[in-house]
Amino acid sequence: YYEQALKITREIGDRAGEATTFNNIGMIHHNLGNYQEALNYFEQALKITREIGDRAGEGTTLNNIGLIHDKLGNYQEALNYYEQALKIRREIGDRAGEATTLNNIGGIHAKLGNYQEALNYYEQALKITREIGDRAGEGISLFNLGHIHWALGEPERALRCWGASFRLAKATGHGALLKALEDLARQIGAPGLEFWEEILAKLKPTEPNGAP
Repeated sequence: YYEQALKITREIGDRAGEATTFNNIGMIHHNLGNYQEALNYFEQALKITREIGDRAGEGTTLNNIGLIHDKLGNYQEALNYYEQALKIRREIGDRAGEATTLNNIGGIHAKLGNYQEALNYYEQALKITREIGDRAGEGISLFNLGHIHWALGEPERALRCWGASFRLAKATGHGALLKALEDLARQIGAPGLEFWEEILAKLKPTEPNGAP
């Protein structure tokens, strides 16, 4: 389908559509684990977005290239692309995109063991998702924050974040996040998602979002 779309966008000279299609094909290869192939498509998309001055498309593509370097373990390279994406997303007022990239930068710092730095980025992402009413994004940010609090030896704060993340994942029907929470429960010796139901029941009414 996307290959057909690519052919059509080229035939009619739709450069923005061509870049979007390159990004879409790149994401398919990313999801299949074909990272070098994905990188090739993203780099073609980046070239076009810059040529036509599509700042939003450029920000998305830079973030996508960062994802590939992240998966390949090229963390400094990933940070470089994420920071470029963050700058553009802030300049154009793409708040949802900004939160996504902040979460991605936080993830790099978490992998590098820079937990305070990761905490800073995740908290910025959480603040934005709440301000724009992105409940699914809020759930992801809380999930990420939980891991940092756990790594910092703050299990109660971690469980509060994860419990609130579970509430939001259920409310928004976020299948991938629910699966991640189920896997996490098992990793810490709990039976599964019912563990988060128990955690939710223990959250104080004054902590509806499990804010750390």
